[in-house]
Amino acid sequence: MGVLIVEHKLGFIHANAGIDRSNIDQSLNQVLLLPEDPDLSSDKLRSTISKHFGKNIALIITDTMGRPFRNGIVGFAIGSSNLESVVDERGKQDIYGNILKVTQIAVADELAAAASLLMGQADQKKPIVLIRGYKFNFSTSSNGKDLIRSEEEDLFR
Repeated sequence: MGVLIVEHKLGFIHANAGIDRSNIDQSLNQVLLLPEDPDLSSDKLRSTISKHFGKNIALIITDTMGRPFRNGIVGFAIGSSNLESVVDERGKQDIYGNILKVTQIAVADELAAAASLLMGQADQKKPIVLIRGYKFNFSTSSNGKDLIRSEEEDLFR
């Protein structure tokens, strides 16, 4: 199959270490790498865009990944800024009054997946998606790293 499953230095378990040859000119014999610090990159981009438009925004940098037990790729957040990336619902009640024990919503991943669907993966040429209407929590202390499980909590190691 020609695929390596590796743990990237950023903590992602990724096919081919996040090294990509799609959506770049193949005649140059180059590859596309992930940002060295996606959270820092997203924070710098967010700050610049916020200042330019005079708006308090959140920003997510996305990539796509295949999933080991499902067909197809899906977008996910590799970096985020000014957004509560994970919303912890543990201890709250569901609609039947049951106490939630494990529910943590990966908000940044959910938004990244929606954006990825709109951006497309082939020749759509939509590198940016503006999401309006989602009532998220601004956070200067949360980022994309919050989405990565520690080795001790990893379900598959």
